[in-house]
Amino acid sequence: MLNPLDAPDVVSAAAEPLEELLDDCNHVSSIYLFPVVPVAGNVFGHDWMKGLAQAVCDAAAGGHQVSASVDPFESPGAWRDVLRRQVTEGFMQPAYRYSDPNLRPSAEIRQARELADGVADLIEAHLGPVRVSGDVDGPHMGDMWWRNLLLVTRDWATILHFGICD
Repeated sequence: MLNPLDAPDVVSAAAEPLEELLDDCNHVSSIYLFPVVPVAGNVFGHDWMKGLAQAVCDAAAGGHQVSASVDPFESPGAWRDVLRRQVTEGFMQPAYRYSDPNLRPSAEIRQARELADGVADLIEAHLGPVRVSGDVDGPHMGDMWWRNLLLVTRDWATILHFGICD
């Protein structure tokens, strides 16, 4: 396994081609990881995922307070599906923000899917397999649309952020 603490920088660099593909004339895409924190030492009680999300936010600049519970997705791999769906058919795809959804060629959609899968593979290469994931309520970092996913492996936790800003 690669160094988990290097994951945010490596993922940001690997996400650049995907971000460029998703950018359009009026909007900029962002895909990155928050800092990585160890799972050991965190309390696994009633709201354990909220506690881990807060630990990740505390490690990042900004001081965001996680206000809502983080409910786990039913499947450990669901976070991959969420990312892939957003870049191929969701709000992040440029054609979604145009009047005609057929403007985006299928080759570009396939490329977005492959790049998203590559980013997901890179995350797990650094942190290990994601065992639990779920949506986190912020921070939005000034984005007009965003989604944050808590990713928890056996040893590490982080938040994958993806969003669109003006």
